[in-house]
Amino acid sequence: MPFWPSSPLRSQLVASVVSTSALLLAVCATAEDASPPFIPQLRPVTCAGVPCGSMEISWYREFHDGDAAPDFERNGVNIRGRFRTFRDQPREFHYLQALTRFEAADFRWIRDPAAVLPPRFVDVPPFGVRRPEIDTHGQFRIVEHKFDALPWFDEGEFPLFDDRPRAFLASARAHGRVTMEFETWLVCVIEAKEGTDRERVSDDSYRVAALLGWTWGYDITYRDVGAIGVDELEDYVFTLVPLRFVTEPSAAFEAALGATIGQTVTDRFDIQLGDAKECSNRPR
Repeated sequence: MPFWPSSPLRSQLVASVVSTSALLLAVCATAEDASPPFIPQLRPVTCAGVPCGSMEISWYREFHDGDAAPDFERNGVNIRGRFRTFRDQPREFHYLQALTRFEAADFRWIRDPAAVLPPRFVDVPPFGVRRPEIDTHGQFRIVEHKFDALPWFDEGEFPLFDDRPRAFLASARAHGRVTMEFETWLVCVIEAKEGTDRERVSDDSYRVAALLGWTWGYDITYRDVGAIGVDELEDYVFTLVPLRFVTEPSAAFEAALGATIGQTVTDRFDIQLGDAKECSNRPR
């Protein structure tokens, strides 16, 4: 059930939900968003048993490019939310996200693009990924999407949470299936240590407490069910994974935190999970 605190905090949260939802509906409601409207969901967040804010997921919808040609059509998900904390909060918060199930071969780590990414890894891999895009001439090309060397998904945009993973239908035809399932956690930072090598993350270390998580994602399958041998939109089935809030990190999420990426060049995050009681004295 949604969290509804007592007044005056309740009235402030209700106003923020209404204004945020109205803005998102105005900005994001397009013909390409194919799923029905997503009702904003609000969950309380506690830090060591003490209320410290609320997490709102205000937008979660299926995305279609709307291209008539399957070769260039992309399907995926738009998800958006925000953590609303109390004033004078002494803790440092971030979003820590992992791809817990990954079935596609079109994404590569920037540092070693020859190696397929593992089925579970921190999203996004340190320093970024390479992935296909379509240029102005309608041709596929590989583009580098660079990211910092930190494990946080928000990359300076906190408290906003915004992600738009999607894939070309052509990938599903080539591999039979494209699946991306995510587990995202609001975490507070207990300890963060930076190593001497700025080009690696394996000598850095992080200790965080997982406060509230949610699982989500999508699946695209291909089966030639229309005119045999003819590539048609009806050959593809898109499934939106239901959004679910979770209170304990899954085994897949924990495995992703320690996953090694690369083959010739390798690297991995050092992230340990701790108790939220240890977060209280770290400055925000």
